[in-house]
Amino acid sequence: MMDSEPSSSGPAYALREVTFRYATRFHDTSEPVLKDLTCSIDSGKILGILGPNGSGKSTLLKLLARVLRPRDGTIELFGNPLSLLSQADIARRVALVPQETLQIFPFTIAEMVLMGRFPHHRGWGGWHWEDADDWQIAHLAMEDLDVAHLGPGLVTDVSGGERQRAVIARALTQQPQVLLLDEPTAFLDLHHQLDIARILRRLNRERGLTVILVSHDLNLASQYCDRLMLVHHGHIVEGGSPRDVLRPDLLESVYGCQVLVDRHPQSGLPRVSLPV
Repeated sequence: MMDSEPSSSGPAYALREVTFRYATRFHDTSEPVLKDLTCSIDSGKILGILGPNGSGKSTLLKLLARVLRPRDGTIELFGNPLSLLSQADIARRVALVPQETLQIFPFTIAEMVLMGRFPHHRGWGGWHWEDADDWQIAHLAMEDLDVAHLGPGLVTDVSGGERQRAVIARALTQQPQVLLLDEPTAFLDLHHQLDIARILRRLNRERGLTVILVSHDLNLASQYCDRLMLVHHGHIVEGGSPRDVLRPDLLESVYGCQVLVDRHPQSGLPRVSLPV
């Protein structure tokens, strides 16, 4: 049976020679976006995926959620081939928070968060309305993200930071073992960036939640991620601790500009800046 329980000591994901290219209109001959990726991603950790624009970061995140499927290679989720799991099975284990979440209909915050319970119900033939347990799970997620007081309000009427916290609450309502986030702090002010980062770290520490996030903010990733993966031209250039990855020579070769790397005065972790 494919649906085995995850092990805290084993990897959350194992990728072997994964290649992906976007199909053109008539045939699949475009240049690969990701090429021969082989790596493992530890469970119970926070992994930050870094790299320049167009390096394949968001594509990799979509492959991990099986929004996209690799052209070649295999991906395993807690030891199970991702290709053999149903989308419902994956949605019960993995929650994806995309970079942009357009809200066309005027749902309330509570209604939007409750949508995260959908993977835990049967298909259309066996669907039943949300029960008290579903509402309780959604309410706890909203409390975790400090949006419970916004529950009756419309998602279109809140700030960007409040909406982002509500979207993450919806993902937590899925009760996933892995949380995937694409630029979770993009377009947010400094206060809300730190707020989101601290919430993710708390959820990781308290629940053992595996968090995988794409970020352009090298310093935020350095301070809040256990491991980093630097991606460039569809390849993994380096993976390891922030000290292993955020090296001046490595960053200069990938980003094409000179950088200064020193130590944060409080954490001692790498801090990246540009020369004046």
